[in-house]
Amino acid sequence: MRLPSIETTHSSVAVVGGVLYAIGVLSWVFTNGVRFSSQDPATLTFGIGYAAVGMFLTGAVPLFLCGRLSLGTPVLVTLWLLGNTVFEWLYGAHLHPLSSYLTVWPLLLGVAVGAGVVEAAVRIGLSRSVGRFGLRPLG
Repeated sequence: MRLPSIETTHSSVAVVGGVLYAIGVLSWVFTNGVRFSSQDPATLTFGIGYAAVGMFLTGAVPLFLCGRLSLGTPVLVTLWLLGNTVFEWLYGAHLHPLSSYLTVWPLLLGVAVGAGVVEAAVRIGLSRSVGRFGLRPLG
């Protein structure tokens, strides 16, 4: 019997996490009044696919970076952005925070990955200078 590799485990965790994130966020958004409205089936399919793929990637990519490179900032930034959207929704600080979250997910994912790039650069610099804190897989 062959045991799964660490790489397979990290990918599996990222996929499961991305699916759960997408289901959770989309369920929350759709139960609170966000709807796709179009008479064109292709436009409707594109909109739903864009939102679903976006929420999957927004959940999966930070988890993969955490597991594969032990980067924590992408996960923290993603949780902060989601928490900020919840805050805006609860307190009316933004007119349409839920639909905006589904629309601007590439920007939000870019911010989370960008924070990971900064963390990786700092950790690589520390690893080269002091020999500690380098990038490594978790587990």
